[in-house]
Amino acid sequence: MTRPWKVLLLLAMAVVIALPAAAQIDQGKLTGTVTDAQGGVLPGVTVTAKSPALMGSRTVVTEGDGKYSISPLPSGPYELTFELSGFQTAKRPGIVLGLGQILTVDSQLSVASLQETLTVTAESPVVDMQSTKVGTDFTTEKLVGVPTATDIWAVLGQASGVRMNGFDVGGSHKSQQSGYESFGIRNQNRVLNDGVDTTEGTGGSGFYADYYANEEVAVSAAGGDVEMNTPGSAVVSTIKSGGNTFKGLYNATYEPGSWVGNNIDAATTARGFTGQPNIKFWEFHPDLGGPIVKDKLWFYGGLNWFKIDKQISGVDPAIATDLGKFFNYTTKETFKPSPKDTIIGYLQRGVKDKPKRGLSATVAPESAQPQHSWSWVYKGEYQRVWNNRLFTDLKVQLFGYDFPLATLVDPKTRPPRINDATFITGAAWDAFDLARQKPQVIAQSTYFLPDKMGSHDLKMGFEYVLDISRYTITGASGTTRYIDTNGKPDQIQFVDVGDQSKLGSTWSGGDNRNKRYAGYIQDRWSPTNRATITAGVRWDYQQPYYLDGQRDPLFKDVLNGTPIFSAATTPGKVIFTRNSLAPRLGVSYDLSGKGNTVLKGFYGRYYYNYADALSSLNPGSANYRTFKFNDLNSNTLYDGPQELGALLASAGGTSTTVNPDMKKPYADEFDLSVERQFWGESSVRVAYVRKNTHNEYTTINVARLGRFTVPVTVTTNLTNFDNGVANTVVGSQTFNLMDLPDKPTPVNQITNIPDGAYKYDTMQFAFNKRFGTGLFLQASYDYQWRDELRGVTPSTSPLNSDPLNIAFFLNPNPAVSNRQQSTNWQGRLIARYVFKYDIGFATNLRMQSGFGYARIISNVTLPNAGTLRFYAENTENNRSDTVPILDFRFDKAFTVGKYRFTGMFDLFNATNTNAVTNFILTQGSFNKIIATIDPRTAQVGIRFSF
Repeated sequence: MTRPWKVLLLLAMAVVIALPAAAQIDQGKLTGTVTDAQGGVLPGVTVTAKSPALMGSRTVVTEGDGKYSISPLPSGPYELTFELSGFQTAKRPGIVLGLGQILTVDSQLSVASLQETLTVTAESPVVDMQSTKVGTDFTTEKLVGVPTATDIWAVLGQASGVRMNGFDVGGSHKSQQSGYESFGIRNQNRVLNDGVDTTEGTGGSGFYADYYANEEVAVSAAGGDVEMNTPGSAVVSTIKSGGNTFKGLYNATYEPGSWVGNNIDAATTARGFTGQPNIKFWEFHPDLGGPIVKDKLWFYGGLNWFKIDKQISGVDPAIATDLGKFFNYTTKETFKPSPKDTIIGYLQRGVKDKPKRGLSATVAPESAQPQHSWSWVYKGEYQRVWNNRLFTDLKVQLFGYDFPLATLVDPKTRPPRINDATFITGAAWDAFDLARQKPQVIAQSTYFLPDKMGSHDLKMGFEYVLDISRYTITGASGTTRYIDTNGKPDQIQFVDVGDQSKLGSTWSGGDNRNKRYAGYIQDRWSPTNRATITAGVRWDYQQPYYLDGQRDPLFKDVLNGTPIFSAATTPGKVIFTRNSLAPRLGVSYDLSGKGNTVLKGFYGRYYYNYADALSSLNPGSANYRTFKFNDLNSNTLYDGPQELGALLASAGGTSTTVNPDMKKPYADEFDLSVERQFWGESSVRVAYVRKNTHNEYTTINVARLGRFTVPVTVTTNLTNFDNGVANTVVGSQTFNLMDLPDKPTPVNQITNIPDGAYKYDTMQFAFNKRFGTGLFLQASYDYQWRDELRGVTPSTSPLNSDPLNIAFFLNPNPAVSNRQQSTNWQGRLIARYVFKYDIGFATNLRMQSGFGYARIISNVTLPNAGTLRFYAENTENNRSDTVPILDFRFDKAFTVGKYRFTGMFDLFNATNTNAVTNFILTQGSFNKIIATIDPRTAQVGIRFSF
């Protein structure tokens, strides 16, 4: 261990031992008040919590005000026992605690009689009467009991408040991440895998964790307290831990191509759609967990393999398909050396192979990029229960991966080329190697302080995270990409890359880092049994920087005697440091006084995580220059600097700076909700959530900012992809645009976006019926109003359903702003019922409105500004397809002793919808389909468990 790590570890331990600090974001709490038959509070009552999720039991004693608090607790079923001399012992079984949930369980003790123990039969509380989070909890029963894909994005697709940008049908998206937003906020998520922060960059999910290794997953899209650092979703999973009895799961699913339907029709054929079915899908998962020594040492181990081979629309499957192969292994050990101490070790590693990553209707098979990457998670954790009131936790963790992308063809014979900013041919552009490491130390604890003008749950914590991103353009793609317009050479782009044989010596790549320290303190104060006030503040310190590097470019051609790229030593630099204080305030009030109806209000400020978002400032990373290309001999290839026209754009650390006065981006959140529990352990919630973002930032060519002042009138043909033919003229349109007064040299700066505030207001209705009497049901409906900036560089990925994305651009068309208002809605329902003879039926319904869009004019060239993009009309005039996906499951279980066998049949996209999820918006191929919802798919599975 290096000296900095020793210092950090000692500091973390000092915080844990000396201070009443924070409970885990992924653990829950049981609390309540014990009274006698006349309603008087009873101090000194021994309260014992037992659960298969606990190693042994947890015992506390009620305080002077009769209150108790047991935290933190893993999710699972619990039985509480209340004991006091002279009173009848009371037992309360059947309590089901979710991830991060606070449940209030009161008890009333009667004077002792002949009956020594009274077992109270009552429904488990469902409504969290204290915490302010707005989210969804997925237990093991939900994770495996309904028809769904088996990854974290499928869970997100069922969570209230989360809107997906990709839609899985029978595993169709399982080999790639799907984008999503949380009550409007994109990225800025926090993804925790058994407490390890596996957030990739500012919001990705990091790696392909084993779905069946999860004990539970909780998604909180709003209302996060001081443990949550960013305004997106807290996506929290816990890994199985074994137990005092041996348990095993063996799950296998299979989906042959012959069981996948066809949802192509005349309308989609006319728009270039050729189908995108799964050709083959299978997955296999065995695991085993149990005691090495009961109540002392537990183990869990699991493996996961899956393979998916998928046809891509617009690509002949005889030529290329999108194949993915994955393998993952997991192990977790829990050791309890004493009744007060627990030590946990956890490891998960996985490998991903995709020989043609990126293949799509706009990416030719030769331009796909082969991927072979490993990812890993390690954790060492020490927990201690000091006494009735104090709990501490220390975690030392690591998340990382190595993610290289290569090319399939030689860039010397087939150089990278993109036509109309849409269709990609030749060698893949920007072959890279991205390596991430995220070492982290987290120290947390809780302290329960009763009878001080009510009771207080105090919470304080410390975090250290070093986000390391090493990004190297390897040179496998060559140095040059051609950008054609209307099929003719228009621009040429150069990238600063080094000799691949010298990597690690004269060419070091970009080592980008963000050092983050955080501390937080919070008091959850209950002045009465009906009211709770949660007040806290979070401090974050961020220091994005990069290390020393070396550049020795392959390409040293000259323009007017000046090298385009030159060899250089790039000294490391701290970009800036930022401190922030983020307040959180929540109020909960028991409207009925019976613990079944709660009114909640919340305000929170969340500052953004920079992660590696400023890596383009690193001179040792990727650098680009884009010139007007004058193809003098019409061979479409570069023959020397005499063919270079004006410098149109630049990017990368040699030409990009940061505004030293850039304001910190943040979001303010306001929530108001009412939740009520009623029959059968069910609840209904009505919530209003507002999220407003401020000081959004991006890279802007400030030499052009505010300088579009010269009127220009342009008439252009409107061209579509119609009936299988591109560039079909369907009319013309005249635009009154603004050009630049001259041709300024590009000056790139990372700075706040002008008018960079986004506003999202959402009304939500949610219903939850917990598993019991054979039935569970979970449903939600959101309606949202949006005010945001929309972009003009849409994703052409078949995994993305937003045709425009959210972004800032320099707009030459004053008639149509890139600030657009819109509305959307979505509905979610998952349900399961078990009939007689262990026959099960389940359904999964997802419905989501489309996104607003507009035609993007991409082939107009202005005298000084060059070729720019802009909208032809407001996005409110058009809406992409509404997406309805209905899935069913039928299963039959057989139980022999402790062994259970289950056969499953799943039918995905039962209505066989072909709703279009992405299509081309730019000229030439406007309206050409990139992807639809995948067709009806059948899958069989078998499960053996004990």
